[in-house]
Amino acid sequence: MAALKPAYLILGDDEPKIDAWRTRVRTRAEEEGGPGALETFDAKASGPDEVAAALGMLTFGTEARYYLVDNVEAWKAGDLDPLERALADPAPDTVLVMLARGKPQQRLVKAVTKADGEVREYTAPKPWQMPKWVAERADECGLRLDQEAAKALVGIVGTRQQRLQREIEKLTILAHPRTQLTAEQVERLASGEASTQVYDLADAVVAGDLTATMRLAEALCAGEDRPSRLLYPIVRRLRDVHRATELLDAGVPEQKVASAMKMPPWQAKKTLAAAKRTNRDSLARAICVFADLEMDLRGAGELDEDTAFSLALAKAAA
Repeated sequence: MAALKPAYLILGDDEPKIDAWRTRVRTRAEEEGGPGALETFDAKASGPDEVAAALGMLTFGTEARYYLVDNVEAWKAGDLDPLERALADPAPDTVLVMLARGKPQQRLVKAVTKADGEVREYTAPKPWQMPKWVAERADECGLRLDQEAAKALVGIVGTRQQRLQREIEKLTILAHPRTQLTAEQVERLASGEASTQVYDLADAVVAGDLTATMRLAEALCAGEDRPSRLLYPIVRRLRDVHRATELLDAGVPEQKVASAMKMPPWQAKKTLAAAKRTNRDSLARAICVFADLEMDLRGAGELDEDTAFSLALAKAAA
């Protein structure tokens, strides 16, 4: 194993990398000293003086002692004196690892550097860099996602790294034995079964398929989904396809329609296909039906939520 320094300060907003440090420190401490070999502190509850006291405590053990302090960005500069003194004369075979979200006190950075320690900063990718980050993390898990598939996952899950990491791990399991997923496959798998049915319901309304619409709505409302939670994906789908029909009717070429929609190519292709199978007037009427339903659900209507939703679906799909 590589020789360890007496102190490490790990800072930044790249949560997975900071979490990886926590895991590595715990693993190494337990490998060398057994369970409980790592002493942990939370800087929100423990001050620098308490950590300094632990570092200076005598022990009869021969193994290295490991200390992990989380959230050190909470410490104030004026409280760091005891820890600075402890770091200036560290006990042999003592390793202190401190984790900070964002920027810690500059005095702490200087104290670690002066103690011949190491400061590492990990910066999270910017939002527009997240698809590339997703593709790289997926590759580490043995799953290949091209640019459009990675964009689809970010669009569904958001830009929080920890949640994206969990979704990548879940997709890897769901995809097995496949090692590659398309954007459309990512959309269905990452959304989950219930969410997939919502998109199927929206597509059935757009297509004017009354039988499929009522069947899917019944299945969704029989579970935990309430009608008010299903409105947004349905109306969004109606508006996307309606916009595509407007552009096509205006003589805009399909390639420019896809560009104007500002969607991933796979999603634009799907929207254009739906637009060719329906007409603008029927979509506009369906959008109006759901606008009226939204007013009813806010208290303007006399019918209960389930009944009002069923009637709106029947009108829109018909």
